[in-house]
Amino acid sequence: RAFYLPIISSLDFADIFTGNLAMMKSQHLSLAPTSYLLLSLTSHADTSFFSPVAFRSDKLRCHQMRKPHIFHRQQVTSLFRNLYVDDKSDGPGSSDEGLPPENLRNELPDVTIFSAETDLLPANKIPSPKTQIDVDEVDTKFEKPHSVWYKRFTEYSSHSDLSDYDFVLNDKELIESDPALNLLSSEIGVKEYFTKKYSPGTANASKSGLPISVLLERIFDTVEDVWEHLRRMPYENGWAKISPEEELTRKTVVVLGSGWAAHALMKVANTNKLRLIVVSPSNHFVFTPMLASASVGTVEYRSMTESVRSANGMIEEYIEGKAVGLDLERKKVTVKLNSLLKEFRGGDPPTLDLEYDHLVVTVGCKVDDKGVPGASKALRLKTCDDARRLRTAVGECFEYASRPDVAGPEYEKERTQRATFLVVGGGPTGVELAGELYDLTQDVTREHKGSYPRLRNNVRVILVHSGSDLVPQFEPPLRAEALKSLRKKGVEVILNTRVSEVGDGFAKISTKVVDEESGEVIGRDESTVVVGLTVWCAGTAPVSFVSQLLDQLPESARSADGKIKVDKWLRPPMKDQSLMGSVLVLGDAAAVDDGNNGLLPQTAQVAGQQGAYVARMLSRGYDLEVTPPALPCTPLADCDVFADEQLIQWLKFRGLDVASQFRFLNLGLLAYLGGGEALSQVQVGDFPLFAYSGSVAFVLWRSVYLVKQVATKNRILVTFDWVKTIIFGRDTTRF
Repeated sequence: RAFYLPIISSLDFADIFTGNLAMMKSQHLSLAPTSYLLLSLTSHADTSFFSPVAFRSDKLRCHQMRKPHIFHRQQVTSLFRNLYVDDKSDGPGSSDEGLPPENLRNELPDVTIFSAETDLLPANKIPSPKTQIDVDEVDTKFEKPHSVWYKRFTEYSSHSDLSDYDFVLNDKELIESDPALNLLSSEIGVKEYFTKKYSPGTANASKSGLPISVLLERIFDTVEDVWEHLRRMPYENGWAKISPEEELTRKTVVVLGSGWAAHALMKVANTNKLRLIVVSPSNHFVFTPMLASASVGTVEYRSMTESVRSANGMIEEYIEGKAVGLDLERKKVTVKLNSLLKEFRGGDPPTLDLEYDHLVVTVGCKVDDKGVPGASKALRLKTCDDARRLRTAVGECFEYASRPDVAGPEYEKERTQRATFLVVGGGPTGVELAGELYDLTQDVTREHKGSYPRLRNNVRVILVHSGSDLVPQFEPPLRAEALKSLRKKGVEVILNTRVSEVGDGFAKISTKVVDEESGEVIGRDESTVVVGLTVWCAGTAPVSFVSQLLDQLPESARSADGKIKVDKWLRPPMKDQSLMGSVLVLGDAAAVDDGNNGLLPQTAQVAGQQGAYVARMLSRGYDLEVTPPALPCTPLADCDVFADEQLIQWLKFRGLDVASQFRFLNLGLLAYLGGGEALSQVQVGDFPLFAYSGSVAFVLWRSVYLVKQVATKNRILVTFDWVKTIIFGRDTTRF
């Protein structure tokens, strides 16, 4: 493992002795005052055996290493080849006790040495090998948080036969013992996994290269987007107006929804050519990956949202309502307006019909409770309203557990039950919420500073997942890290378990019972958990409007899970081919083939790329009725006297006479685990770049989420929220 070598090579070795001690100078070794170095020295051809040694320096400092650094035998051996003494001697001046000569005993006045013969060699004094040290005294010299090193030393201390005890740590212990090695190994370990997965001869070998063509296409698309945005600025600022001729050529595009796909479309669309009408019950876009943070007060709701009207100043109209009907033949959609000022005005809100040239369906999905009794009463985490309700409920749980009627020690169990949070679903949403709840608990139960210090030992966070691995979207090494990290923090993770009922203050769960030998499921273990609050983060289902649309489409448009199948240009099949391209379905409502007999995942990344793709396709003026969609005045499409000749020439130069198919460019995944730790899996397409877990992944998680905020205002507000939380803690007030 080459990444150990720079650390080892910094050692300045004075002399090396055979037997059971290796003496070395440490002027050039940078170790923290509480750090230890364990060297496993082994023999090679025709040489004696080097015993394991460890030493500590009290004077030297290092800001990077806080845990032991442990090196494999072969690495140390290879470095010692030219320093090794004559194997036929017992070492220069060595004695029967295996001690160094008298004139070298002061070479390391500030070093404590451990060997296989002498339990402890104190500084400035080298005792005889039979010196015994009190175990309690040894314990105080070792940091118990460094569990791997402490465990190995205690094993050594209690080992009856020291001659065959092996100090060499296995790979897992080696990585756990040091944060720097943990960081590097997390990257290298996942790279090795990817290398095996995409090695020649495997099924995925053809996808192992960088998607150069997709990257180049996205670069040119970005240049085009910037140019179109610059052309739009005079109109947004009132310096210019759309001419009557241009007004005649604008197509009406009705967009249903304000999520990731709709927001990307609004940002990219050329509103000089498109008349955008946005219909959504929510008048804002929300940065959904941070909903878990908002639900515990790490960030505020308004910091991660943007008004629909602010997304693009040239939007023709925003209508606060939802689609309740559709007439494909007449190209009309029926919208029911939201009920506003309900406390002051009576009556039902009106409905209206909107005509369109193109209807873009980005209505998203809803949480699927899978028909579990009582699950509809559990809280959700899909919208800002859900996060607001959850934040209020969490605060009420803490207050409920702090009431005087359960203040005594005899009510310890009751307090714990009231402060128990059950999260159903081990996907990214559930895992991030469990991590955020852990952070909140650590914050509000701090001594003197927290709002509920008496609940320090009463708060429980339980995460129930029906699968065998958390966050299955990630690669296996990171899934294991997620499980390990959450359990280390005290989150109770229960795998292979379904929730069968949610009641008033309880939840019934059913866990698979697996035969250890055969691995087969032999039954289920039913149990009841008393909880203060249940949050349902498991599964999704189509919304009602998707069913209405499917009723007017061919049966072939219905996917197995009730979503709408679309082609490579995001168009659903039509009964009347003349209507082809009049409806486009994006985001969670669409079932898009991923090219491997599967479907693209329901993620913000997929929806955002689809929205930008459709915006460009509509802005370029492709004829969506033909297959593949083509530019005007080409062999596949009729001429359009209002076509933008300059744009057509640019697209022909790029070879885009016909519209390119939608290709998803996977840039990786991020997930927060709580306690300043996260998962990061960064890739370009199917080509892996690196993967981290822990604190470095947390820095990357925050950096990416900050950059991905949709406006400068949001970046400033989110940064301020993070700083405010660090300094003052999370606000527990409720409104």
